[in-house]
Amino acid sequence: MNKPDSRPTVVFDLGGVLVSVDFTRACRRLEAAGSAPAAIIQEAIASGEDKLGFDTGRLDPREFAERFCASIGVQLAYTEFADIWCDIFAEQHEVTGLLDEIACKADLMLLSNTDPLHFGHVRSHYGFLGKFGRLVLSYELGHAKPEREIFDHALNLNTAGARMIYFDDIPEYAAAARACGLPAEQFVDAAKLRRDLQAFGAL
Repeated sequence: MNKPDSRPTVVFDLGGVLVSVDFTRACRRLEAAGSAPAAIIQEAIASGEDKLGFDTGRLDPREFAERFCASIGVQLAYTEFADIWCDIFAEQHEVTGLLDEIACKADLMLLSNTDPLHFGHVRSHYGFLGKFGRLVLSYELGHAKPEREIFDHALNLNTAGARMIYFDDIPEYAAAARACGLPAEQFVDAAKLRRDLQAFGAL
């Protein structure tokens, strides 16, 4: 008797796909608290080494908060900073509403550049993360997209021979995944996602 095919795996990015991300709210709150202008704070988030260190687990939350606040010239209690830092998300219901339907035909995996404050906030505020059987998180792994190691880790978690597809809103990350052997599509909107999932056979 032939062995049944293994269930395929659908892999999702978190920010920009399952939740929208708007750092401008946090930047405005930090500016109002007496720090540098919001535009400078935004640049510090986008290009700062401390953010990368936080995303890859080299800085713990309190270390990051202290260093980041010092870099933008503001003094805040850790709990106040953590609240502001996480005030950036909104659930993408058109996407998360598909997860139960996808789970009928495929396993779900999350692959995300994230930090423990952001991931803890999303986990505590939104129920959809419980639908994911496997998590590949940059701060746990010590590597972040577009590094090869994070995509290789996702591939190694998959059942041998099972099909995979990955969705990321950043085209460079989708391209990096494909270069590592992980089939990927750029997430644009829920309509395109639905078409891509139907073509893959997960809807």
